[in-house]
Amino acid sequence: MRLPDIVLHEPETIAEACDLLNEYCPRARVLAGGTDILVDLKQGRITGVERLVSLKRISGLDSIDETGDAIRIGALVTLNQASRDRNIVKYFPALIDALESMAAYPVRNIATVAGNIAGAVPSSDLAPFFIVAGGEAVLSSGDGERSVRIEDYFLGPRQTVCGECEIMTHLVLPKPGPATGMSYHKFMLREANALAVAGVGAMLALKVGPADTILESRVALTAVAPKPVIARDAAARLEGKSPSPEAFEEAGRIARCEAKPITDIRGTDEYRANLVEVLTVRALNDALERARSGGA
Repeated sequence: MRLPDIVLHEPETIAEACDLLNEYCPRARVLAGGTDILVDLKQGRITGVERLVSLKRISGLDSIDETGDAIRIGALVTLNQASRDRNIVKYFPALIDALESMAAYPVRNIATVAGNIAGAVPSSDLAPFFIVAGGEAVLSSGDGERSVRIEDYFLGPRQTVCGECEIMTHLVLPKPGPATGMSYHKFMLREANALAVAGVGAMLALKVGPADTILESRVALTAVAPKPVIARDAAARLEGKSPSPEAFEEAGRIARCEAKPITDIRGTDEYRANLVEVLTVRALNDALERARSGGA
């Protein structure tokens, strides 16, 4: 396999990058880490691309910044960089769980957090976490910026609301409130460097007291549908209840029904549905433990 002949552009500002996309769309694509798009080009999964617009020379996209109420992750931040960042460690340990389950260590030095979201592959590990965390994507174009909730970002396999001439420049995560816990659990056919057969992200926000009450719950699924699934019924069934094994098991059964898995080389639809039920219970238990132990 070899790359087709492609012209590489290296703009130094977001405005220059947007101008290049406007000029060459639809024959141009954005290049950040490149671990997905370069493979896709070599294998012919993407055709008709004549130019790549690299973000590497644009300052400010390789940092993770804390604002008053949120954490902003630049489009060039790698998986390993995010897993070591003090703000991620402090506020989002569940994101580290997801990051460290992905790919091999050398790949995580190149692959970007934003790229895993932007690529919109059905088995994205980061999508469920960003959905339950209430994350947003910042999309830039010649007309300015707009923010899109991650739960609204995906349309289908490799299809998103991001326009051909838009660039995902940042991901934004609101800081979790008190007594809020999140987690991500996945099942792989190997212990490392494998795609998820199924994955579940969960968030619980508690009203702490003699008997804890679940004020808010979110559950999101990956690798069990053409795009990430927000298990709204499973989450809604938990709200207003005290956390318990029975409540979590019921949520797992409901999440199983909300999944839309297929049968492929990694597993049957029934196998994936079973995994969703089991992983939902595990994710909710971990989210509960984090919520009770100080949050996130």
